Amino acid sequence: ACVRCCESANCKEEDRQKMLQILKRLAEGLKECQEAANTGFLFGAIIHDKNNVELQFDYVEENKTNIITQAWVPWYTMHKTIEGLVSVCHMEDVGDSVFVIRQTALKVLQRLGDWVYERCASWSEETHRIVLGIEYGGMNDCMYDVYLLTKDAKHLAAAQAFDEVELFEKVCRAKAGENVLNNHHANTTIPKFMGALKRYVVTGEEIYYQYALKFWELVTGHHTYVTGGNSEWEHFGEDDVLDGERTNCNCETCNTHNMLKLAERLYQVTGDKKYMDYYERTYYNAVLGSQDPESGMTTYFQPMATGFFKSYSTPFGSFWCCTGTGMESFTKLNSGIYHVDGDNLYVNRYVSSVLNSKEIGLRLTQSVDIESFDSLVLTLDLNAPKEFALCIRIPDWAEERVEVQ
Repeated sequence: ACVRCCESANCKEEDRQKMLQILKRLAEGLKECQEAANTGFLFGAIIHDKNNVELQFDYVEENKTNIITQAWVPWYTMHKTIEGLVSVCHMEDVGDSVFVIRQTALKVLQRLGDWVYERCASWSEETHRIVLGIEYGGMNDCMYDVYLLTKDAKHLAAAQAFDEVELFEKVCRAKAGENVLNNHHANTTIPKFMGALKRYVVTGEEIYYQYALKFWELVTGHHTYVTGGNSEWEHFGEDDVLDGERTNCNCETCNTHNMLKLAERLYQVTGDKKYMDYYERTYYNAVLGSQDPESGMTTYFQPMATGFFKSYSTPFGSFWCCTGTGMESFTKLNSGIYHVDGDNLYVNRYVSSVLNSKEIGLRLTQSVDIESFDSLVLTLDLNAPKEFALCIRIPDWAEERVEVQ
């Protein structure tokens, strides 16, 4: 599998130190909250009953999901907390302060992972079915990440508890015209299959790769607009009815964000450039096109109906799931530009950038005129002479007019 290795060459040390101070404060604050709960539990929401801080999770297990008085997808929120801690644990260890932050985050993550396992282990078959029927983000995906860090079998079991095998099988066995995705909430469904692919990466179980591959083919082949987005009012429709479902509420931005993650992971597993062709098209049309350049606010939907326009969030009056995703999307602008696999360096996306590859001992500078894309200049600066393969993606739109000088 390939590993993303793009690093910023322009990060100011002052900004870096500010970021580290914020991360240190966050990690220590989470640790303090966790110790106060004394169970490993952490949750970012109002506590309605101080005698039962896990009340929202109890409500989910009882299928009580009134968003005002009971619970609003708390596992979805839990996924965000866990994945944030995972990201901190993967920071490059370049000093004592980073090491301390990483260790704090890992200890919090281990205890939180234990709590997730204990919660899952208590489910009856009926409770398990109820929980998996309510949006839970990428809990399987992030718990496989936790397991990769801790190697604790409990965390692997917790990840597998969120694998919706019945859905995976249904999608994998689908024949033409069956419309197996119809009425499924898209941003609930996409992360489930990201988790399936992660299970394949972690355990080597081939069937989970097949689940993710079939889902990808269904979504991109039958439910995706030319921009790379999908869905109408957050849901998949029947296969091949995109024109008939063009409204002011197409292409939820969260869906696009997660499909880009799935595309990059499938590329890492397969090396098939079609995933990066999709990534490029969707990145320009649906990610860069999701932000208001004047205010910095982002979209919830990207309408496909004739005559409609994009609406953006506001600082205080409207804050959607896609507002949070929008923030994350614009921290991932360097994602997928380069990949390294042994002595093969892949240039997948054409973005003016600098790569520092420790694996190869190389500083590569890419210069692109984003307005015309008429030329690409790569400047290589090696630490020492080295033989390696430089692999450049030929976009599907440029195959007939590529010249190398």
